[in-house]
Amino acid sequence: MRSTFGGIETSLRALRAQQLALEVTGHNISNANTPGYSRQVADMSASDPYTVPTMNRLLVSGQIGTGVEVTQLRRMRDLFIDRRVQYESAALGYWDAKQRNYNQLEVTMAEPAELEGGASISAQLTEFWNALQELGNSNRPDNPTVRSVVRERANNLCATIRSTYNQLKTLQQDLNTEIDIRVGRINTLAQQIAELNGEIAKVVANGDQPNDLFDKREVLVTELAKLTKISVQSDDLYRYNINISGSILVSQDKAFAMETKMNEDGLYDVVWANNQQTVNFTSGEVQGLLEMRDVETQFYIDSLNKFTETLVEEFNALHRSGYGLGTPPETDNLFFAEGSNAATITLDAGILDPDHGLNRIAASTNGEPGNGENALELADLIRNKPLMNDGTISLTDYYGSLIAKLGIDAEKANVTFENKEIMVEHLYNLQESVAGVSLDEEMANMIKFQNSYHAAARLLTAVDQILDKLINGTGLVGL
Repeated sequence: MRSTFGGIETSLRALRAQQLALEVTGHNISNANTPGYSRQVADMSASDPYTVPTMNRLLVSGQIGTGVEVTQLRRMRDLFIDRRVQYESAALGYWDAKQRNYNQLEVTMAEPAELEGGASISAQLTEFWNALQELGNSNRPDNPTVRSVVRERANNLCATIRSTYNQLKTLQQDLNTEIDIRVGRINTLAQQIAELNGEIAKVVANGDQPNDLFDKREVLVTELAKLTKISVQSDDLYRYNINISGSILVSQDKAFAMETKMNEDGLYDVVWANNQQTVNFTSGEVQGLLEMRDVETQFYIDSLNKFTETLVEEFNALHRSGYGLGTPPETDNLFFAEGSNAATITLDAGILDPDHGLNRIAASTNGEPGNGENALELADLIRNKPLMNDGTISLTDYYGSLIAKLGIDAEKANVTFENKEIMVEHLYNLQESVAGVSLDEEMANMIKFQNSYHAAARLLTAVDQILDKLINGTGLVGL
């Protein structure tokens, strides 16, 4: 038979359950604006009934309940959405790095020319071509004023090429530094995740569910996923094991560090600290930075060198075949310093000579002062002669194709980044719909649990009054 005092235990369980639910509600309200916090719910179920049916007891209408108990404090998360957020965050980080640095490349190459007040290579190449055309078509190709304009425009072109090259190298070094910083951040995040794994395992082993520790770890994992594409697996103690392309980054409570190692080009290679093997990034911000440093920026550095070396070699060859001024007229003179590349291009010392440099500009094909045909041929070499890409495209068109490619690639990166940003924002909203705290809902829950608590307390009072009557108000006849 059920104990006379069973009603007290039933009421007490109800009080405890509603009190715990109120505490959970308060915790939710307190963390409504905490980044990464997941709403928690106190799951309740009926506690085990008083008796278990047997074959040797009288049949009754049913088992007698013993109240309620909180079975778990459930953390509201959707694992599928969480993994989608991590996957798309890696793609977002990758395209974020690409579009930011493509924009930097466009500024560095200074196209269109208006970005730098007409100081782009294309603009300076056009100015140089115009000066050669004017020299060739002039009635007086021997005019020092017209020749000085040619020298000035050529000097400006050289300075712009050097400046662009230096800016490209600076951008590459900035990317190099950024990669080093991001690798350091990956190591920090991995170590923090490993430490949380250890704390979580201890709590879980004791039979509790460390919801707030789970949230802290999830915030770190989401940040890590933006830096590099990761694979996450959970063990029976809810510890995360994280891999990058099959290589272990975090295993239970241990993190495996990366490091940056300077290569022969003065750039960082990213390797695992324990075996010096190259880290195989496939997506994420670090991979985007690596591609921008080693592929995209290097492509424009190499292309600018190729453009400059061809310009210097071909222009000098034609210039040496022409004639300048003087008696006899000067010939076989270099225009650009021999062997120049994008980093070093400058005019030949003979052209820069303040006394005789202008006379050495070979505008003539026959040595006559009034002949400007070689200047026209030099101008044609820049704009029309197919010197690049195996003799299929001119210098002017080659550089124009570089700028066109840059514009297309930059636009693609911008559009893709915006699409990924929208996708991740959508996933964040889905995640928030599951894990986020609604203050309206929590207020409603608070009132519900509060009323339930009041009712349980009233029940306890009623049981107490019944027992008081039974204990103190019976068995007193005749006394």
